[in-house]
Amino acid sequence: MRAGPALADAVDMTTPNPDEHSRMPYIVGMLVLTLIFLSPAIWVWTLQLEDVQNPSGSDWMANHDANVRFAQLTGWIAGVPAAGAIVGSIVAAACRRHPGAGAATGAFLAAVGLLAFGLYDFAVHFTLEP
Repeated sequence: MRAGPALADAVDMTTPNPDEHSRMPYIVGMLVLTLIFLSPAIWVWTLQLEDVQNPSGSDWMANHDANVRFAQLTGWIAGVPAAGAIVGSIVAAACRRHPGAGAATGAFLAAVGLLAFGLYDFAVHFTLEP
């Protein structure tokens, strides 16, 4: 009976694993696409930030509503991709896949869903005033 692995059977930890590094371009690509798909939401966030930074001197209710909308928008923009990344990594780990690739895919799919919902919401609520 052997007490441990022989020196020849030991894994060399200094040599990079080719399977680990082959996922890096995919993960970076998915994160870049995530940022691209989040850019309209970030643009809307900056517009809302301008409303919060320039409050009215007399209308406290409008200021409060602007702050609440800004907080909600911040939660959606930060929370949805983060939740997608968490769910993606859990699903990938459950399927015995690389959790980093699953997290990047989950964040990307969540960003696509957020963009689709934003476009739908814009189409439903947008009106031209005379």
